Amino acid sequence: MLDGVWIAQAAEFSGESLPVPESRWVIAGTRYVVESAAGRDEGDLLVDAEATPLAVDLVGRSGPNGDKTIRAIFRLRGDLMQLCYDVGGDNRRPSTFAASRGSMRVLVRYRRISESVDNEEEKI
Repeated sequence: MLDGVWIAQAAEFSGESLPVPESRWVIAGTRYVVESAAGRDEGDLLVDAEATPLAVDLVGRSGPNGDKTIRAIFRLRGDLMQLCYDVGGDNRRPSTFAASRGSMRVLVRYRRISESVDNEEEKI
């Protein structure tokens, strides 16, 4: 469902547009790697495809988020994905795709640039 290489296209935080993060997100099965200026994050991706909206837990194993679990929601439209999560510290999963003012939510829009992760699997 999410396998591939993803690049951020737009981002918002608490009602404000953010500069597009220069990052690359590689997903292969239940593993992910994010490479960005902040470093390299690796972890497990736990998708709940029965939830409405679709839910995912990003369980960090190493890197800047190595000891964190990010509870998020996502939606897919072809090779486009929206991911929304809360950074308020209480680890609440958002219920809507909005990063309104004062919400402490992040909303990122990604584009899949490749479904193939063959060359990337050695990094995961």
